[in-house]
Amino acid sequence: MDFLKVFIKIYLPMLNYYEILEIPHNATKDEIKSAFRKMARKFHPDVNKDFGAEVKFKRINLAAQTLLDDKLRENYDFAFGFSKFSNEEINKKAQDAREAYKKASFDYRKTTQEKKEENDFQKKFHEFFSKKEKEQQKPKEINGDDIISDVYISQKEALCGTVRKVNILESEKCPKCFGAKFSNGTKCSFCNGLGEKTQYKKLSVKIPQNIKNNAKIRVKGQGEKGKFGGRDGDLYLIVHIDENSKYEVIDKITYLDVPIQPYEAVLGADVEIPAPCGKIKLKIPAGAKNNATFKLLNCGVADKTTGKNGTLVVKVVIDISDNLSDKEKELYKKLSEFSNNIREELFKKYE
Repeated sequence: MDFLKVFIKIYLPMLNYYEILEIPHNATKDEIKSAFRKMARKFHPDVNKDFGAEVKFKRINLAAQTLLDDKLRENYDFAFGFSKFSNEEINKKAQDAREAYKKASFDYRKTTQEKKEENDFQKKFHEFFSKKEKEQQKPKEINGDDIISDVYISQKEALCGTVRKVNILESEKCPKCFGAKFSNGTKCSFCNGLGEKTQYKKLSVKIPQNIKNNAKIRVKGQGEKGKFGGRDGDLYLIVHIDENSKYEVIDKITYLDVPIQPYEAVLGADVEIPAPCGKIKLKIPAGAKNNATFKLLNCGVADKTTGKNGTLVVKVVIDISDNLSDKEKELYKKLSEFSNNIREELFKKYE
């Protein structure tokens, strides 16, 4: 059987992207896009569950990617002779190819050198089309998108510098289906057919000293991941300085240090504190430790976007004044007479 006829009849239609998209060879980009959208809706695996629909969808996608890229389309048309030769030239080239192959394939009186030339001819013929197919199937590099996020700091932090922890939502190829969206013939259960997995990543970003309001900080390579060899995007933090706030706000959580008396820590107390939402009472339990923290919902600095008060974290610091009165010193002296030696266990430990 004539090898070229077999190739034209069987192999070429599988690579004829114009026939796959049902468009003429001189179709414009708009016509290609329109045909792709129409056929993609028809054969998308989420819509069409028929056997072979997924393969058909992949061919449609590959055809569109090739024909919408000017360089790929030029190489493709050159490889298969689309719109590059007249009918007479195409017929002549096909006839020449048939004659050359017939001569090389069916002459059994060939010498060893002639047989070698035949094998070389077939090898080059196969390599040429295999190379073209691989070039067209290779996906185009896609660079990752940049991520832009806001960060809020106080005037003191802007002057002295600080470090902010930011949560960035990033996407990566699904580790189970590797981006194919399907696993074992069904929609991937791990990514729910999305082909990618999203998760939060926590980064510590240094805010330099004397930074200005609305300054932009770039963190290279911490944006969306690139695909098919493309570079990763960057993270851009827009710094907002709250010139009126006296509170320390980190990642939308407000922090406040509150001094308390030793007896308040021992006995417990209800103390009034200046929260961003107004004056509130903080209940300190008896036996509170130094640097103990209390979380108060809806009492922090208001969120710039929603306007709702965030979380307030209060740290109590047991304060012993440097200016104790004589009466206070006398009371502490009496207290010492009833106190246990809290370092007794320490000496036992290191004896």
